[in-house]
Amino acid sequence: MKDIPTSPRIIEIRRKRRVRAIRLFILFFILFISLIGALSYFSKDKHVVINKIVITGTHIIDNDNIEKRIRTDLSGKYFYLFSRANSFIYPHKQIYKDLIKDFPRIESLSVSRDGLKTLKIDITERVGYFLYCGTNIPENKEDVGENCYFINNDGLIFDKAPYFSGNIYFKYYMSLEDGSVNPLGQQMTSVDRFHALQRFVDGVSSLGFNPTHMVVTSDGAHSLYLESEKSDNVPKIIFKSENDLVTILDNLSLAMKKPEFASEVNSKYNTLLYIDLRFKNKVLYKFQ
Repeated sequence: MKDIPTSPRIIEIRRKRRVRAIRLFILFFILFISLIGALSYFSKDKHVVINKIVITGTHIIDNDNIEKRIRTDLSGKYFYLFSRANSFIYPHKQIYKDLIKDFPRIESLSVSRDGLKTLKIDITERVGYFLYCGTNIPENKEDVGENCYFINNDGLIFDKAPYFSGNIYFKYYMSLEDGSVNPLGQQMTSVDRFHALQRFVDGVSSLGFNPTHMVVTSDGAHSLYLESEKSDNVPKIIFKSENDLVTILDNLSLAMKKPEFASEVNSKYNTLLYIDLRFKNKVLYKFQ
């Protein structure tokens, strides 16, 4: 097979095309670098950089701590080129995620711009209705109320609580389901179970008792303690985790409708040791 000779004219045309392609590549590369440089410079322009943070809706969370967390997310650059504080490319999702993670008391929030230089953070805080105070009641009564955490209506442990004396909040003492040492951000028990327990506590309250705290042991024994004028005797209502809470509450309600039972419990309340609801269709009780 013979080689077909290429004319000098075709060779010259090909050479010019390669040179043109190389020149175009260099030109586009220079334009690209110039564009990146211009955008990088523009991203730091004071007219489009967020320099003010407005936080609304907080009552307990420290705004300074929130702003510090946001400033950390806004610091630095993307790819060492573009300012993260630029209002067009600021890390909206990262700010949202970090605030939710670092401040469990936040129930909901919105992150938005107000113009080109202001970031608005609107927060709704969780409300604490109950306290989680660990696994056991402290032996020293003066320590009761220490090391407690707020719980919301779904059983989520979301914030450290200050010291409360007395029975301002209903308290829970139990092991967490996942065995976690740090309760913050943990679910005390499943949402459905927590709702069921609270309906039971509310039902007991509607019968004229005043529940103050509940202790749940590792074997599933539940003790619902009632308010008492005598410090050496605190009556309790006993039940088990496998008990149907609706059924045992109905049993107690029916028992309280019987004049002889209600009269005896009310007249001897200060010496009441316990009301036992662990057994089917039975309400057992004992006095000192």
